[in-house]
Amino acid sequence: MNEIWLQSNRRTVVAIALAIGLVGLLFAVLAFGMMQSGSVVAARVSGFTAAIVIVAAAAAGYLGTRPRLAFDGRKLRIHIGTAQPALIPIELIEGFLLGKGPSYLSGKDDYKTETSTLIVRIAERAPEWEKVPTNVRVAAWCGHYVTLRGTWTEPLSVDVVNRLNQRLYEVQQAAKQSAANSPAAPRSTTVTS
Repeated sequence: MNEIWLQSNRRTVVAIALAIGLVGLLFAVLAFGMMQSGSVVAARVSGFTAAIVIVAAAAAGYLGTRPRLAFDGRKLRIHIGTAQPALIPIELIEGFLLGKGPSYLSGKDDYKTETSTLIVRIAERAPEWEKVPTNVRVAAWCGHYVTLRGTWTEPLSVDVVNRLNQRLYEVQQAAKQSAANSPAAPRSTTVTS
């Protein structure tokens, strides 16, 4: 069971999924009209296109409702706009920061429209997490910093970042305590003479 730490921006996702779905519905109506007029081949093409577009709308809706950050008990799951989330061991996460960056919204000047960003700091001792390919419109990953664009997350604020850092501290302390109490952990012994 994943504990959700940061949701995606559901309003944006719903709007995009509805827009795509309406295009699919338009193709479905067009296919029905062509079938009535006797254009069977054109009706099939329009029907097939409608089905593909409606599946794309459902996929956009599903992918957009996944949380941006979740904790699975051992790893932080970062959904960065790719099919699979990045799974980073929680002990490698150093903290969360609030920032600002380009929104990368279609039809806008990328460098003039800004959005809040959430920056995830990963320990430098893990070179495999230095750079990971992402969808740049959703996140950027470079030099042990993952920058999640606020356009695609729940509203970001200082309170949200403080909540994330507090929860990170709690799970890291619990992991340390669990490791110290495990039977495999070496126990210190005191020798008296």
